[in-house]
Amino acid sequence: MTARGTTLHGDWTGVYDYGDNGDDASADPVPFTASLFDIAGAVWGTTREPNTFAPDAGDELHASVNGTRSGREVRFRKTYRGRPKGGEVPIDYAGHVMRDGNRIEGRWQLAIPGRMIAGSFVMNRKPGVAAVATRVETAEDEISV
Repeated sequence: MTARGTTLHGDWTGVYDYGDNGDDASADPVPFTASLFDIAGAVWGTTREPNTFAPDAGDELHASVNGTRSGREVRFRKTYRGRPKGGEVPIDYAGHVMRDGNRIEGRWQLAIPGRMIAGSFVMNRKPGVAAVATRVETAEDEISV
């Protein structure tokens, strides 16, 4: 797949960790799912993850993501819906889409007063219709060249 034909449209599973953040470093990695849309490099969608930090927000946390993709580089901002206690500040993600378009690896960071929290993340495209749509779009791009 060429970078030009890469699209992030589809369903993804992933995990993020807390990296080297003092007390947070001992926390287990957090799994999540994402549903993304990608039109001409504009990326948006939603995420869902187990609630690991906001005791009054229920079992799951939901967030919106908005960002951009340029070739195989992607940047987006995650904002928790309802801004639960501890999740009021948006989180910035920057990653690299692997050559086959089915995996993203990168880093996230969150700036709170007096402290920067950061870690890594990885996302894998769920197999199925979205992956097939990506291959079809790529084939169409190559034919039109």
